[in-house]
Amino acid sequence: MTVSERWGALSEREFRMLWSGQVVSNVGDRITPIALAFAVLSLHGTATDLGLVIAAGTVPLAVLLLVGGVWADRLDRRLVMLASDLTRAVIQTVLAVLLLGHWARLWELALLAALFGGATAFFQPAATGLVPQLISPERLGQANALVGLSMNAAMVVGPVIAGLLVAASSPGGAIAIDAASFLVSAAFLLRVRPRPIVRGRRTSFVEEFVQGLRAVTSRRWLASMIIGFTVYETVVLPGIIVLGPVVSERSYAGASSWGWMSGGFGAGAVVGSLLALRFRPRRPIVACTLLLVGGAAQPAVIASGWSVWAITCILAVSGGALSMLFATWDTTLAQQIDPASLSRVSSFDYFGTVVGSPVGFVLIGPLSHRFGVDHVMVTVSLIGISWAVLTAALPDVRGLRRLDIAPSDTVPEVASA
Repeated sequence: MTVSERWGALSEREFRMLWSGQVVSNVGDRITPIALAFAVLSLHGTATDLGLVIAAGTVPLAVLLLVGGVWADRLDRRLVMLASDLTRAVIQTVLAVLLLGHWARLWELALLAALFGGATAFFQPAATGLVPQLISPERLGQANALVGLSMNAAMVVGPVIAGLLVAASSPGGAIAIDAASFLVSAAFLLRVRPRPIVRGRRTSFVEEFVQGLRAVTSRRWLASMIIGFTVYETVVLPGIIVLGPVVSERSYAGASSWGWMSGGFGAGAVVGSLLALRFRPRRPIVACTLLLVGGAAQPAVIASGWSVWAITCILAVSGGALSMLFATWDTTLAQQIDPASLSRVSSFDYFGTVVGSPVGFVLIGPLSHRFGVDHVMVTVSLIGISWAVLTAALPDVRGLRRLDIAPSDTVPEVASA
């Protein structure tokens, strides 16, 4: 067996460089949400305060995503990602210093979260567009599964590290690790040499934005899925991120319990990424909506009152479902959209996932105070599940079929000792 057959997408140098840097950066990304949550709580913040800080990061992210998508198609995507990484390294360093020095205030956390969200808005569309430039077409699905694997493996390591660091020292130390991870990512990006793509005639920023919008609205399956993701991110995700730590603090052992629950989700997501290497549904978008049901069940599971280990195991199933969903979705998107427009189109996808998040994060705290944490968490799960099933029934979603896979798109095997 050749090296190419054994390692598949990782045998291709350019993709391997990107993937290696993201492995490190993703660990830092999974540390920050837990560290930030308990940083707010350590400042005597409430669930509403935490929601406001998270919302502060999602507002500029939502506003600038569409701008970032257009510029990622106009410029060198690698350079856009480098600038974003270096900017976020500086932001996280400032946050870590404030927390470690006990100088941080809630408004400063919110401001830095807003700056961080703005920088991330340029990274995500560029990264989605860059992957097809680094990998051979027949290995695109495999590459997307490996990207998901790097993110999901970080969900296992990151939350556990964050929980231990917060419990043993402070949230500031955990944030400092995230700052360093962006520098590692930037170092690997410097070594990446993407293949050039054929771009159309350069027009104005507004015209290119409109072209991206038309690419979305002309595909009903794409527009309907973006709406489905919007519902999930607006309704379900705030119940997990904001109320999950509150339940852990109230009913379990605080940061360490929440770290194990989040790590269980990540472990399931890793398994899901491995399954995604072989998962090729005939109707990929229908499969995505049904897998979304598993993700939407999370808030109700967290609020169930079961043991930490029972919740951890069930969240692992949710993690596997979402991991398979995103690998399938990214591959379908890259196969169906013109490479020169992929960052713009993906920016609308990302925009849909974050545009409603600020509202959800702001409202979830007051709603939990009014109706009770447990009742709100069960309700948001039911809304998310209902919408996912409804989306699966749409004719344009059911009508999209999987593209034929090239015979050389083989699954890599792990080398034996």
